[in-house]
Amino acid sequence: MAIKDRKLKEKERIKKRIMQSARKIALKSGWDAVTIRKIADSIDYAPPIVYEHFENKEDLFKELVYMGFRMLKDELDKAKAKAKDTKSLLKELSLAQWDFAFNNQDLYQLMFSIEKPIPSEEMIYNFNLLKDTFFELGKNDKQLVEEIALSWMCLSHGAISLFIFSPAPAHHPHKEFDRREMYGKVIDRFIRTI
Repeated sequence: MAIKDRKLKEKERIKKRIMQSARKIALKSGWDAVTIRKIADSIDYAPPIVYEHFENKEDLFKELVYMGFRMLKDELDKAKAKAKDTKSLLKELSLAQWDFAFNNQDLYQLMFSIEKPIPSEEMIYNFNLLKDTFFELGKNDKQLVEEIALSWMCLSHGAISLFIFSPAPAHHPHKEFDRREMYGKVIDRFIRTI
C-alpha cells in the first residue's frame, strides 16, 4: 500500500473517531455539551487535529446530519420494499422512522433540530418518498396532501420525541416493545382516517 493511501485511510479513521466521539458525548450530555475540546480529549488528540477534519463544530454537525439522513434513507428503502400498497407503505415508513430514531437517538435529535444544513441528496430522497406517498393517499388533492403530510409529521415526530424524552413506566417488562406497539396503533388509527 502506498504512503498516500495509508495517509488517506488514517485520515478517514480519525474523522470517523471524531464523529463517533461527538455522538457519544451527545448521547451522554446532549448536543450542547459537544465541543471540539471535549472531542479532542476523548480521542487523545489535540484540537488542531479535529480542525484538520472539520472547520468548526457546525461543520461536524452538518456532516453528522448528512450521515444520519443516509442511514435513514437505507432504512426507508427497506421499509418500502416490504409494503404491499400505499397505506402499508406509510405504516412501514413510520415504523422505520421509529426504529431509526430509537437506534440513533443522538442523530435523530440533531437531524430534526431547528437548524438544518443545506439539503443533501438523501434528505431530498426521503422527503420525496414521503411526498409521493402522501400524494397517492390524498389522490393528488393538493390541500388534502398538505393536511395528510402535516398531520403525519406532527404525529410521527411528536410521538417519537415524546417517547424518547419520557421514561417508560417501570411496570412494563418490555418497555420498548410496548412503546413501539402503541406507536404502531396510533399510526394505524391515523391511516384509517385517510
